[in-house]
Amino acid sequence: MTPGPGRCALTVDLQRLPLREPFTISRRTFHDSLTATVTVAGDRGPTGRGECEPHEWDEAGARQLIADTGLVPGVRIVPEWSAGITRTRLLDLLPRSALRNAIDCALWDWEAKARGVRASELAAMEWAPLPVMPTLGIDTPQAMASAAQAHRTARWLKLKVGRADGLDAERIEAVASVARGSSLLLDANAGWTPATLVSMLPLCQRLGVRVIEQPLDPALNAEMPPPPGDVMFCADESCLDRNSLPDVKGRFQCINIKLDKTGGLTEALALRQLAERCGLAVMVGMMSGSSLAVAPASLLAQGLELVDLELGFLVEDREPAMRIEQWQLQPPDPALWG
Repeated sequence: MTPGPGRCALTVDLQRLPLREPFTISRRTFHDSLTATVTVAGDRGPTGRGECEPHEWDEAGARQLIADTGLVPGVRIVPEWSAGITRTRLLDLLPRSALRNAIDCALWDWEAKARGVRASELAAMEWAPLPVMPTLGIDTPQAMASAAQAHRTARWLKLKVGRADGLDAERIEAVASVARGSSLLLDANAGWTPATLVSMLPLCQRLGVRVIEQPLDPALNAEMPPPPGDVMFCADESCLDRNSLPDVKGRFQCINIKLDKTGGLTEALALRQLAERCGLAVMVGMMSGSSLAVAPASLLAQGLELVDLELGFLVEDREPAMRIEQWQLQPPDPALWG
């Protein structure tokens, strides 16, 4: 069993981190990132930190999630369930949630500091630079093509699609025309209908699209056609944790693991291992948190080709911030996390 800080005090700080510019997906335009930062302080040893996005946009929902966990924003609390807490016990102590992710990542950070090692050693992995894919939010075809110009040397390029304006085919065509050296990943965020998906597949094949992420609402997964040729369907909203895999296998060829969905790095590592044993490709992604959220996700992503961990969305990042150099995400400084 992993060691823990004993009975511990937890502090949650809830804040909105402004984005440099609006970011649009199929269901919403974001202007900031609503984040919760958890600090764990044990009755011995150091403190650890973790970050999550407790709700995609709704602060009332985020505050309710925090309250359901027995915590109060800005208040140092020793909850009853924290007695004897460890990373492994946390999976049974709290239900899966984004907030559990922040607590779990804080425990990883605490343990790495307490042992005087990096979190990569705790995970029996090696931290190395990762190839990352830039993401284009939904815009006009012309604006997305212009944005793609700045990323045309990237190995992978991710396009948000799924807007019900009938322009997705034009968006894909426009970006593909200027990003000929990049592999394309389309992310519909469940914004397509089964008929739309079927109609888009010939275009995707012609333009060499490699991955289509969550084309349909999870409730419509049974209506997904087989993917043509080398195209992979990637499950995002359809894959939450290890319990999701039976519904994913046979319909998707890839899963996108996000720490907020799995409820922490501990569950995410177990999900990756099980998914790979099932023959599924694995992608690691996140929304628009700070470097404190990217750091543990970058550990999960070690050795993968599909890594959606972009920086630069925020007006102001954590310090020391993580860095991307020539589309390579560099390992975090120990002072940041892990």
